[in-house]
Amino acid sequence: MQIFTTAEALRDYLDRAPGPIAFVPTMGALHEGHLALVRAARADHPTVVCSIFVNPTQFNEAADLEAYPRTPEADAALLAGVDCEVLYLPDVEDVYPTGTAVSLAEQLDFGSLTTRMEGAHRPGHFAGVAQVVSRLLEIVRPTTLVMGQKDYQQVAVVRSMIAQLGLGVVLRAVATVREADGLAMSSRNRRLGPAERQAAPAINRHLAAVVAGLRAGWPARQLEALALDGLRRHPLLDPEYVEICHGDTLLPYTEGETSREIVVATAVRCGPVRLIDNHALAAPFNP
Repeated sequence: MQIFTTAEALRDYLDRAPGPIAFVPTMGALHEGHLALVRAARADHPTVVCSIFVNPTQFNEAADLEAYPRTPEADAALLAGVDCEVLYLPDVEDVYPTGTAVSLAEQLDFGSLTTRMEGAHRPGHFAGVAQVVSRLLEIVRPTTLVMGQKDYQQVAVVRSMIAQLGLGVVLRAVATVREADGLAMSSRNRRLGPAERQAAPAINRHLAAVVAGLRAGWPARQLEALALDGLRRHPLLDPEYVEICHGDTLLPYTEGETSREIVVATAVRCGPVRLIDNHALAAPFNP
């Protein structure tokens, strides 16, 4: 595996690499969910680039940025094990050589995609996501961008950004990888204590119950309320939201409406760790 720490050296290599190129952006602390993205990319792309960069502009809590796990040597070993050809491991100055004040994506209008759920609870987060992804795409110039479905809202924002900027990149979303007990794999999981780790799978169980309720024709707002109440009953879980939305707009779904896809999304604090998860119901949806 080739490792590059500067955009200049990476571009020199990629200019000579066989295409098409698939790109998997990460913030490190890799787990099986990330490796699934690399495998999906590797299946039909001769060149796969993975980046590890903890982007400061998408954190609205300084403590969260400071606490984010950083394990570059272990990450590199994992990537080599799944035949990732290129690792881009830059510092902040390499990604943002002119500083972070100006962003290619700063004038874009994401509408309802950024006003609800994570957008409401983490002001400025998606501006930072759009900033770093647009910059990384500018550096790597991939054919395909591969991201995880666990960050459903993030995928929707990046898809909109690609369309608005006319970048010509195909975005492929890969299904969420879960632990045996249903907990969505996340770099943040390693910060859970034993009791918190035992409590966290309840998040997935409540989302699954909401999906079952939707399929049975229960009212969406009632299902949201039941899930919130159930999560709050656990002493180690503090839900911020449970939302049932249209996948394309992330606006609230009401039973009887037509939709290409419906997403049930949540953010829950489990002890000191904030976890997100979602379940999506693909069309046709017939409650």
